[in-house]
Amino acid sequence: MPQYFGKLQTTEQPWSIIGSVQSIDKTDSLRDSCASRTIHFNCTNSSLNISILAPNLIRVRMSPNPPQLGRARGHRPYKGEEEIIDQPPLNKGGLGGVESRSHSITVPDEEWEIIPFEVRETDEKIEIETSQILISVKRDRTSIECFDKSGKPFASDCDPSMGWRTGATAGWKRIEADEHFYGFGERTGFLDKLSEVKTNWTTDALDYNSLTDEMYQAIAFYIAMNPDRAYGIFFNTTFWSQFDIGAEKPGVLRMETRGPELDYYIIYGPEPAQILATYTQLTGRMPLPPKWALGYHQCRWSYESEDVVRELAKEFRDRAIPCDVIHLDIDYMRGYRVFTWSPKRFPDPAKLIADLKAAGFKVVTIVDPGVKYEPEADYEIFDRGVENDYFVRTAEGKLFHGYVWPDKAVFPDFLRPEVRQWWGELHKTLTDVGIAGIWNDMNEPAIAERPFGDGGEHISFPLDAPQGPESDRTTHAETHNLYGLMMAKACAEGLQKVRSGERSFVLTRSGFAGVQRYSSVWMGDNQSQWEHLEMSLPMLCNMGLSGVAFVGCDIGGFAGNATAEMFARWMQVGMLYPLMRGHSAMSTAQHEPWVFGDRTEKICREYINLRYQLLPYIYTLFWEAATTGTPILRPLLYHFPRDRTTYHLYDQVLLGPSLMAAPVYRPGVEHRAVYLPEGTWYDWWTGECYQGPMHILAYAPLERMPLYVRGGGIMAIEPVRQFVSEEPLESLKMRIWPGSGEWTLYEDDGHSFEHEQGVWATTNYKVYLEGEKIIVEIAAREGQFLISEREVIVEVVGVGEQRFTDDGTVRRLTFG
Repeated sequence: MPQYFGKLQTTEQPWSIIGSVQSIDKTDSLRDSCASRTIHFNCTNSSLNISILAPNLIRVRMSPNPPQLGRARGHRPYKGEEEIIDQPPLNKGGLGGVESRSHSITVPDEEWEIIPFEVRETDEKIEIETSQILISVKRDRTSIECFDKSGKPFASDCDPSMGWRTGATAGWKRIEADEHFYGFGERTGFLDKLSEVKTNWTTDALDYNSLTDEMYQAIAFYIAMNPDRAYGIFFNTTFWSQFDIGAEKPGVLRMETRGPELDYYIIYGPEPAQILATYTQLTGRMPLPPKWALGYHQCRWSYESEDVVRELAKEFRDRAIPCDVIHLDIDYMRGYRVFTWSPKRFPDPAKLIADLKAAGFKVVTIVDPGVKYEPEADYEIFDRGVENDYFVRTAEGKLFHGYVWPDKAVFPDFLRPEVRQWWGELHKTLTDVGIAGIWNDMNEPAIAERPFGDGGEHISFPLDAPQGPESDRTTHAETHNLYGLMMAKACAEGLQKVRSGERSFVLTRSGFAGVQRYSSVWMGDNQSQWEHLEMSLPMLCNMGLSGVAFVGCDIGGFAGNATAEMFARWMQVGMLYPLMRGHSAMSTAQHEPWVFGDRTEKICREYINLRYQLLPYIYTLFWEAATTGTPILRPLLYHFPRDRTTYHLYDQVLLGPSLMAAPVYRPGVEHRAVYLPEGTWYDWWTGECYQGPMHILAYAPLERMPLYVRGGGIMAIEPVRQFVSEEPLESLKMRIWPGSGEWTLYEDDGHSFEHEQGVWATTNYKVYLEGEKIIVEIAAREGQFLISEREVIVEVVGVGEQRFTDDGTVRRLTFG
């Protein structure tokens, strides 16, 4: 294109395209017994491996011959000033060399159970067939096509199919008719990402908006759906990578990485639930958090002193607003030095935390990766790190430094196991005084080139800075996206050691695929704007569709001042967030529930109370996420994948399988359109019954967020408590809506790891119609967890209720 508006002409470097298949490596025994998982394709200029890992899961790896070893684009050397040491050589990777550094994968290829598949050859193609899918590889241009059992295509290559150029490899997939795209990790904007470009490179996304691309999290996974099938792709690269979902060329999806090979997994559904079950089997599932972490969290940058924190706790209890957790931001530290306490603002943290514990509060402290550069100052964290060479260095061997809260700072190399162990054990300085959880921040990493108060540019580690153990040394170009993940891993593993026998809460801002194994995630520094309230639901739903279930946004907005109306509406939405935390910045007005006046305080109390009433239901959803990878907060398309109307529906969500919310996210709105999918739906507040699919106009005054329950929905509800462990659970209500449904209640002690040894209990509830009667069947309780004597009230909404003393035996109740 000619020069325009001062922009100079550029010529795009051409792609080298994979050549034709010359032969494949297999034996007769492969065809008969499938003793091998992988078929190797010898192509004219490259190598291609296809591994069959499960009936619905294949891995595709393509590498040029020989593997390209060029330096990643964007390389910029850094001129440091500290001491220089010799650096060991780097591991260059290539096909087969990256396997040991696959930090996201929990089940290596060789650990998948061998499954039967058939290989067939013709002059035109090679076919591989499992019990669920057919993979066809064309010989002439080495392109992959996938088909379901009915012959419908999915995840099929375009022409060209795969290629490379200096510093990059790429693959091109065909976007089928009526196909829509979800997931991609932490993303702003609407739910469906068709016709957008999504870059995977962790960054401090301060002041993000609906058009922001790079975010705090980098999760290169997506789900593609149309009404009769769905599949997922996990792009297994830690380098900078990008998806172009039909933006440059409609009908074509390009996935590109600055790594030396193309490596991705294809997961067939045909529905989102099966895709996520397989994806989280591959990348891991969240551990079951302590039950108190599901309560309300209160945070601010900053509750700057012990006196302020005590007054905050007193306000919650005096006003009877439930709260379980208080977060301490950076001002609890001495001069922002990690793992220290300010002797002036927090002179006796152990006593403060003990007093808070007595009042039912847990305390979570922030920890940043930047360690203050302070030689000869008796700062033990810095001294030990330098002594053991635990901090990141440049390629020239200089100690890398940047500027964060403590000013000049150095940064641990979390890619090294010994550094993670050291860092994890440092948390003992916090847990010894009673800290129950850790909040990892600034770990993209977020660094400035000069002191924060002086402005300046954000920088990162030099892309050629060596990281990782000497036996597997690589560069920051490959490990940048892993930094937050590895910090979260160090924290989670450290807390498990230093808080022996007790589950801990971990929160992180940055992460990568598999971050769910170590930490919950919040969506970073949002703003007190109606648009950010609206955007929070698709952001959290897409995180759930990316395997990360324990997620939340700052209620009220972090930056800026919320109005009373906005805060009330945000608290209603926040009741649905898996992580329910209010947070605000130091430059803003206070954002606690009572500062906006009596009306807003009453609304906040009502919806936080509702959250606590629903905790048995929500805790069961967390158990499902921990065991199957199921999201906690779900877009409607998750349960209604055949309903096209749900594909763009971003402003209604399901909390679990039964409870649907249609929040209000604009000022002055008291009515809104609500879509009710197929089936029977009941208004939570009035009990009014609707038969979907249909649209209704819902009345939503400020005090009411529209809520609906599916017919046959079953929910466990407990009495309101001011904190999770305030008193034993002596009464449990099972609310059941007429229809046909089934649900299993999960219970354990909520704080220990005994559930991992079978000390848990599940009770299955089933409701159905028998003539004009409604039957509720309660199965015998399973598991080793002992339930104290309690009353169970079974309420069939609009019909009646029955009560009994729960002894765990089989029961059959008749209503109507």
